[in-house]
Amino acid sequence: MGKLTDVLCNALPEADRSSIVAANVREDGELIVICASSAWASRLRYETDLLLRAARDAGVSAHTCRVRVSQG
Repeated sequence: MGKLTDVLCNALPEADRSSIVAANVREDGELIVICASSAWASRLRYETDLLLRAARDAGVSAHTCRVRVSQG
């Protein structure tokens, strides 16, 4: 999970790299990206193609991406 989070963070522009708190892939191939706030979530939703491409390049089999806001 930590390695995937790092991969996705590094795929983003430098100013956006701190926006991702965690990332995981469900068994059905859904990439889940957790961010710190709803403002970041809105911004990251525009980057789902980039995030999916980065995950696939890292060997992760993901076909959809969902951005969620951290509850903590």
